[in-house]
Amino acid sequence: MTFFYLIIFLLLEVLLFLFHNFLLHGFEPFKEEYLLSFLATIPAIFAVGYILFNYILEPKRSQDKALESLIKETLHEINLPISTIEANSKMLSRSLENSKDLNRIYRIDSSLVRLKRLYEQLRYNIKKEILLVDKEVVDLKNLANERVDYFRELNRNNFILNLDSLIVKIDKIGFEQVLDNIIENSMKYSKRDSKIVIYIEKNKLIVQDSGVGIAEDELSLIYQIYYRNT
Repeated sequence: MTFFYLIIFLLLEVLLFLFHNFLLHGFEPFKEEYLLSFLATIPAIFAVGYILFNYILEPKRSQDKALESLIKETLHEINLPISTIEANSKMLSRSLENSKDLNRIYRIDSSLVRLKRLYEQLRYNIKKEILLVDKEVVDLKNLANERVDYFRELNRNNFILNLDSLIVKIDKIGFEQVLDNIIENSMKYSKRDSKIVIYIEKNKLIVQDSGVGIAEDELSLIYQIYYRNT
């Protein structure tokens, strides 16, 4: 990687040399003494470049690697108890017959699903800050059905889905977060027994509710953190 940066540094020096020669002599051929003097500076250019990239960029790169390693270890430690709870919950559910005990296991499993989702969101948000997020090929129909199933457990609004298959390549977790926020706002700002309609039209996923809505002159503000419609 350091060699790559040195090559870039050298190419920049070549471009500067060509530009300088053009300013002095226009389109006239290079004078031999100028070319020789430039070639003589190449070792010095490599030496300076090596020092710059090793003493300036390398410490930063080492810090980034150490931080990435720490994050991976921390996420792994968080995931271990989640996996343990999940495995033991499945074992208990096989041995229990009492309906009350089974209901308790069901609540544990439901909470575990939410905990696992929070873990995935945490992992995604950290990864997004230090690495490029990989896009996935998903069917928006399946994704929307999955998220609505989660919100239906809250026993609040009546969801009506009219979804056709739509295959897209997206940042899946990021898209889920956006969709969850939209559905949560639809539930929050509409009547408890009102309908929330989710459908696909002209390659767009649309969430429609009967809430108060947002004034047109405030639409540009919705991307601001902590913005609330008054």
